Amino acid sequence: MNAPEVAAASPHGEGAAARPDLAERLAFVAGSLNRRLRPPADALTHVAVSALASIDRLGAVRPGELARIEGIAAPGMTRLVTELEHRGLVTRSADPADGRSQLVRLTPAGTEAVAQARRERAAGVASILAEVAPDDLPALESAIATLEAALLATTPGPGRTA
Repeated sequence: MNAPEVAAASPHGEGAAARPDLAERLAFVAGSLNRRLRPPADALTHVAVSALASIDRLGAVRPGELARIEGIAAPGMTRLVTELEHRGLVTRSADPADGRSQLVRLTPAGTEAVAQARRERAAGVASILAEVAPDDLPALESAIATLEAALLATTPGPGRTA
């Protein structure tokens, strides 16, 4: 979606769409945070952790639906699910609603991997937040709540498009 489409689709009108500088700054900060929080080479990738977190949130999901939610091609998701299955983080089982399809679920090790990745990322973010002045924390908290709501409103889920 380009800026006019976002503005038209937003219940808040043009607001932020009229501020490309704000979008650029946020993109820079988000990218910098992601690079700073990059996991070690032998750890799960951001894509793998994101997929595991989506499975954790959804419970059980078809690989095609997971690919759509994560914004990657189905063959890529198939490879990722196979890798996660080999690591013992997910299991696949027949979908009772459609025997031609499978459902992917987290194993206890997969649930722990998501929790561990979240703890590690939170620790990295906490070290950055330690540099924020205490008087600035309420504004940051408000901005995070606003971004969380916007993300939720634009996150695809089963039967929902962004």
